[in-house]
Amino acid sequence: MNRIQLIQEIFSKTDFTNYLEIGCQKGKSFLPIKAKNKTAVDPVFKIPIRRRLKWLIKWPSNRKNRYFQEESDNFFAKRKEYLRQLGHLDIVLVDGLHNFRTSLNDVLNSLNYLNPKGLILMHDCYPPNAAAAYPSEFFPSDEEIKNIEGWADEWCGDVWKSVVYLIRKYPDTLEVGVINTDYGLGFVIPKSAMKERDFRIDEKLFAEIDKLTYEDMMKDPKGTINLKEAGHAEKIISKITSGSK
Repeated sequence: MNRIQLIQEIFSKTDFTNYLEIGCQKGKSFLPIKAKNKTAVDPVFKIPIRRRLKWLIKWPSNRKNRYFQEESDNFFAKRKEYLRQLGHLDIVLVDGLHNFRTSLNDVLNSLNYLNPKGLILMHDCYPPNAAAAYPSEFFPSDEEIKNIEGWADEWCGDVWKSVVYLIRKYPDTLEVGVINTDYGLGFVIPKSAMKERDFRIDEKLFAEIDKLTYEDMMKDPKGTINLKEAGHAEKIISKITSGSK
């Protein structure tokens, strides 16, 4: 089960209405999702017109989509009123810049608006190899790629470190782990109503986790990122759908 299937299954079985996707770019996962209110954030949208038309025909409600062409930090800083008007975010997909700080910021910012019964998913949390896990602020440059052994044009970066951080920082507040499917689907589920929503980065913990390497994580992925089998997606769906009723 990939991220699109998981997200759609939850929307189809709940009264959820609000979907946010950070890192939409070409719209491959954003446009197919059927939800009442869909919001996309990306600094540079590159959605082909044919793809827009295809999914507009298949799901006419796509005409109501909101697109914010800006960096995610700017979105959360500038669009607070828009987010308040939505009421809450039911499902968030974090798939923007594949680096530790950006992905963590996206999750923490999203938590401020998340439905207590909702879900945050993070893509690319279980890189298939060390080359795909190459840590970089942006997609590796041509010069960097020349020096990355085993490079196969797959880049997950070090998003997985955000999972480690969330597990360590919020053990009593959040249920966090990674489903072993679709390059690793990180999941973040509130354990409580989250009355305290002061989700600022603990720089000391961040620096500690940032020192970890892909090899460190792979020594014990179950212990480090709470890696779950692919079938765990069904358990997530069951948990979310039963809790939303």
